[in-house]
Amino acid sequence: MLHFALRSLLARRRRAALTALAVLLGVSMIAGTFVFTDTINAASRQLFTSAARGADVVVSGRQDISSPTSAPATMPAYTVQAIRTLPGVAKAAGQISDIATIVGRDGRVIQSTGSPTLALSYVPPPFSGITFAAGRRPRGPREVAIDEGTAARAGYHVGDLVPIVTGQPTRRFRISGIARLGDASSGGSTFVLFDLATAQALYDKQGKTDIIYVAGRKGASPQILVAEIDPLLGPELVARTAPEQVDTDVQRISDRLGALTSGLLAFGFIAVLVGALLIFNTFSITVTQRMREFALLRALGATRDQVLDAVLAEAAMIGVVGSAAGLAGGLLAAAAIRALFTGAGFDLPSTGLVVSLRTVVVALAVGVLVTVAAGLVPALRATRTPPLQALRESAAPGARSGPGSWLAAVAAAVLGIAGVLAIFTASGTTGTRLERSAVGAVALVLAVVFLSPFAIRWLAKVVSWPLERGGRIMGTLARENAGRNPGRTAVSSSSLMIGLALVLFVTVYASGLRTSTNRIIHQTFLGDFTIESQDGSSPIPAASARAAAVVPDLAAISSLRTGDASLPGAGKIAAKGIDPTTIGEVYRFDWVKGSQATVANLGPADAIVEQDTARAAHLHVGDRVTITSETGLRAGLTVRGIYTDRALLGGIALASQQFDQLFHQARLQDVFIKLAPGANRPAAQAALDQALGSFPGVVARSEQQLQDEVAGRVNSILVLFYALLAMSVLMSLLGIAGTLNLSIHERTRELGLLRAVGMTPRQARLLIRDESLITAAIGSLVGVALGIVLAWVITRALSAEGIVFALPLVQVLGVLAVGLGAGVLAAVPPARRAARLDVLAAIAHE
Repeated sequence: MLHFALRSLLARRRRAALTALAVLLGVSMIAGTFVFTDTINAASRQLFTSAARGADVVVSGRQDISSPTSAPATMPAYTVQAIRTLPGVAKAAGQISDIATIVGRDGRVIQSTGSPTLALSYVPPPFSGITFAAGRRPRGPREVAIDEGTAARAGYHVGDLVPIVTGQPTRRFRISGIARLGDASSGGSTFVLFDLATAQALYDKQGKTDIIYVAGRKGASPQILVAEIDPLLGPELVARTAPEQVDTDVQRISDRLGALTSGLLAFGFIAVLVGALLIFNTFSITVTQRMREFALLRALGATRDQVLDAVLAEAAMIGVVGSAAGLAGGLLAAAAIRALFTGAGFDLPSTGLVVSLRTVVVALAVGVLVTVAAGLVPALRATRTPPLQALRESAAPGARSGPGSWLAAVAAAVLGIAGVLAIFTASGTTGTRLERSAVGAVALVLAVVFLSPFAIRWLAKVVSWPLERGGRIMGTLARENAGRNPGRTAVSSSSLMIGLALVLFVTVYASGLRTSTNRIIHQTFLGDFTIESQDGSSPIPAASARAAAVVPDLAAISSLRTGDASLPGAGKIAAKGIDPTTIGEVYRFDWVKGSQATVANLGPADAIVEQDTARAAHLHVGDRVTITSETGLRAGLTVRGIYTDRALLGGIALASQQFDQLFHQARLQDVFIKLAPGANRPAAQAALDQALGSFPGVVARSEQQLQDEVAGRVNSILVLFYALLAMSVLMSLLGIAGTLNLSIHERTRELGLLRAVGMTPRQARLLIRDESLITAAIGSLVGVALGIVLAWVITRALSAEGIVFALPLVQVLGVLAVGLGAGVLAAVPPARRAARLDVLAAIAHE
């Protein structure tokens, strides 16, 4: 039977290739995701290993919570000297590590969405993996070295003057060298290099250091060195062996990539699901067409199990070939994903592509199992036809609705109702409600897929109305053909429906998110301008607020700082440092419990908590709560108020005095400014722009500009979603085209008879095009309706968080146009084939 299965595949190479292509596309996305993330992790490991080169032990500030903008504790510089005196230590050197901003020749900031620009002090040999592609290390307060990637992008060379913003206004430094860290691409992790004294002065860290690299004497154990160093360190500092430090740094990168990996895998499994529908349809049609072949096998003595084994063997071979090709395609997919994120401004570290054993196993397992599972029902159908009955005729049986079909319909309806209930009854934090709503949404989508065959004939009648106007017989024939086998049409349209439903859901949800965020900003922001980084997320120098404060006609100015912390029950949260005396003048709290007087009287041992965080931690006004900062410091606070805000002040808000005790974040996240009554707004913005001129990358935005910036961020994410969902739409197009091709083969004699009684080649093309349009229209209309319903029920479930439902009609019409266009494109090859059929050969076909 294995030989029979192989001969059957070789005899139907084009059909097998189309099925394998569906497997290839789905597996490519999954394999590409793993290759992409594994490559980033490997590149990160190379970079961190290079940074710790020559060290046996690394001493740094404790970071119990991973954060791209965290500010670990510094340590006195005399700690370096104290470590040098230990018996097992050969050498020790301190390093400053902070954030800087490089300005290009065009006056614009050189930045990456992926990570900030690091400001490091040069560490002498044997430490550090920094080498110089040109020039030398910096010496003195006027020199700097910059990384090779930045120099190439900006056109800087040794000897040029480069403007750099540190913790102070812009200064120009002479480039002494072009530096390189290890062999991997730093992926946008641009860095600048100063000598130690200059870095300490620029960041107000005289007499301090951020990192200490320690080399042991020959034969000294790193673990023993750690034990010797530990007594010299405070609770905010930690000593690790160099490999442990590298592992810790790589784990932080991996943790930050966790959500990205899950999201990409979700898109991969969507592609696999659409591919499974295509495989199911292909096997269903081919099994129906080969009933006489299977019956002959039965007549010659083959058992039902042998027939089943033969069909499943075909599926397994297609799965193996498609998965192997998908694994190779994963390399291209990884490069495409990287290009997609780079184009969106997310530069990530990279090295040679990494293909792990895990990737190979998962890719092969998913591809083979999904293909065999999709072919199981058609394979079982192949075993159920009695030999003599199958030998009587070759016509494809129509769809039958038996008790099993109606039981499946009832089960699907119950599944859909359960999905909607899961969405509306989801409780807990926003994250928990989103997770439960996602499960409910998946159930609702599956219910629609299972129920669609029962509505195909009615839907075909509705969407074919424009094609039948004026007595067009081809439109009527196309409708009849679409309804001839509702299950087949439903599966073909469902593949398109799933892709378009997700596209529209993301579009509508993003529209609602923009609307609700703008509403929150309008309702809570009492100021006239906010000062923030150009990318809207990076911290800004505190000196920028001092520069803005001297602008005339300001009624109030209040700054906001951000750190990462943890609360029992809520996990990782954002902690905001606010000035209680000024925040009420520029920000209106939406109080659940409390008032503006609550924040005005906020003391060092008090806190106010955003509602979602309060729910997660089960907090109420008057409760005591222990907050742990990213460096491991703890403080007991009393909850004085609870407010709602998902845009600006999520998490927990503390008075500045308490924030300073827990966090080492001197940089600001935002500065809110309110003008005096009667002040000239354009003149005030011009004055602010001038005051911030020494801080490139720091901008003053009005309320409208802030809303536009938020909308821009949402749109950037939408582009990524659209690009990733394009895979499922492409696969649905292949599915429709493949189904039509197989259908033409199945109806060869019928088409020949139509041609014999007067149908022209043009009419044959129109017939196939109309069938494709009807299938695509059903998938598009149901997909659009399902996407809108999903967006509506989920926004209703999250309405307490301020999320509103907003329907962008232009985008809805655009999605419909894409779906119908896919139907027209999918019809081109099969329509050409139908028009070229030889009439006599087609009539004689069995």
